[in-house]
Amino acid sequence: MKTNLYLLLFLVGCTLTTCKLSTYSKYAKGLEEYDMQWDGYKRSYYVHYPNSRNPQKPAPLLFVLHGGGGTAKGMSGFTFGRFNELAERDSFIVVYPQGIGKQWNDGRKSDQVKAWKENVDDVGFLVNLVETLSANYTIDQDRVFTCGISNGGFMSTRLACERPDIFRGAAIVTATISEDFYPLCNPQQPAAILVMNGTADKLVPYEGGPIKVLGKTRGVVLSTDDYVDFWKERNGCRRELTEVQLEDLQDDGTTVSVRKYQDCQEGGSVVLYTVHGGGHTWPGGLQYLGENLVGKTCRDIVACDVIWDYFKALKSQTF
Repeated sequence: MKTNLYLLLFLVGCTLTTCKLSTYSKYAKGLEEYDMQWDGYKRSYYVHYPNSRNPQKPAPLLFVLHGGGGTAKGMSGFTFGRFNELAERDSFIVVYPQGIGKQWNDGRKSDQVKAWKENVDDVGFLVNLVETLSANYTIDQDRVFTCGISNGGFMSTRLACERPDIFRGAAIVTATISEDFYPLCNPQQPAAILVMNGTADKLVPYEGGPIKVLGKTRGVVLSTDDYVDFWKERNGCRRELTEVQLEDLQDDGTTVSVRKYQDCQEGGSVVLYTVHGGGHTWPGGLQYLGENLVGKTCRDIVACDVIWDYFKALKSQTF
């Protein structure tokens, strides 16, 4: 009963907003809050605009999507503000959008979630947000990226499927694609895809299958390997590099291996980070709940650094 209560608190957003994360509110400093009307809803988002950049020079734009039950502002604290630090170093803009009811309409079908039940047009909202930000800032349109955890990871997948012309790369953490949305994923051009999943994820199974939350199914998902194979084929990747085991830097019960695919179509790329023993967590981020509930947080890598380094390296490609 106690375990279910804690999990429920997480799912309604307490842990990511008003509970443990409140200790890390300092990492949300420097964010500018905005709101807009879109498709009948009031939508909000936060922007970190680096002091280091030249306003006349087009800047990359990175979307960071919170998980189910999370918040836009909380996502900055959840990652210890690391994307904001990297933005200051490398002069890119970070945007943290807010989902309706703390959820994204990632293509799963359910009457349990407002964004899914009302078929909220989150793809349209996020594309419109790119346009809005482009009207206010000088954005490099060839370097607009998205990343997210869990529900935010599934939503990033949907963006890669439906609008790879806008979002040139997507980093997916603790997520793949739902069986509901899989037949609808038909990207019209290659996309750069990075996947970072834990083999001991207690909510989104690495091997695929139903997502179970408090005894209820929140969709059925493809396995990580099937998801990676899907993008490998879509991107026309012809060569797989030998899987590399990264150095085990921390005694945290996890290790990381990396698998890369090459000789892809122009603009396409696929990289898989497998966190062996890792849970439903953001590597290098906040251990927002106990390991018995969500699993272990890997400390051998920092997901923010890995993700941005991946996107940064794409800058020489022509999309």
